[in-house]
Amino acid sequence: MRLSNAGGTGHLDPLLYPWDPPVASGVMDGDVFWPLELSAGLDEALVQASAAPLEARSLVVSIGSNSSADVMRRKFANYHQPVSAVLPLVRGQLRNIAVGHSAHVSKAGYIAAAPYPLLGECTAVWLSWLDDVQLMALDETEPNYRRIQLDAEACPLVPDHGEHPEEFSLFTSRWGVLTDGDGGMLPFLDQPALFGLLAGSGTGDLAEEGKAVFDGPPELAAEQLAMPSVQAWAREWFSSAGLAAPVDFDGPWAG
Repeated sequence: MRLSNAGGTGHLDPLLYPWDPPVASGVMDGDVFWPLELSAGLDEALVQASAAPLEARSLVVSIGSNSSADVMRRKFANYHQPVSAVLPLVRGQLRNIAVGHSAHVSKAGYIAAAPYPLLGECTAVWLSWLDDVQLMALDETEPNYRRIQLDAEACPLVPDHGEHPEEFSLFTSRWGVLTDGDGGMLPFLDQPALFGLLAGSGTGDLAEEGKAVFDGPPELAAEQLAMPSVQAWAREWFSSAGLAAPVDFDGPWAG
């Protein structure tokens, strides 16, 4: 994971979003990550770490940077009260949910992942079990998302280890997801590839506006997107250029 020292303070390079997940399922314990195969299971690992047991935790499915142990450490460390740094992270598969990009730009200058319902799709995800304070800390970092409960029958969740969960939640974008302008959802891409697609979007003046921000070196685009004024412009541009579609998780998807 690359760190940039722009402005004299280290931060995650936005062009590398969503950064690196663990190499295997396991338990984050401070700066250490214990692979699951080296422990007797999640419950035993939590007991050994003197942390809240699974039954006292909430299951959240991650499809973006919340799959990264480094990202979660930073989020917990920045919360206004002490947060346990012990967190189970397990790989899995989520059915009938696809992943694209939220129709907004994050404060750090990247365009984050966002899920949407799609029958027949199977998406690789990470499962994290958070205690009450960890969940509050995570919610505070997601002002552009809503955390919703999903129905396990409509959206089966299959972890690599353990039983199939009956209840879980997922963060969904408040701004909708990016499209190709013709109704098709854009697939999840790395940031430079996504910038390239967006640079060719829109017509007339809207196309020129997009080129001015997204065309050229990705480093320059990310630098512009880290500016609050450009982030506000991007939300409006996505909508006016026909590149934002609302996402409906009501009906059979809701938990």
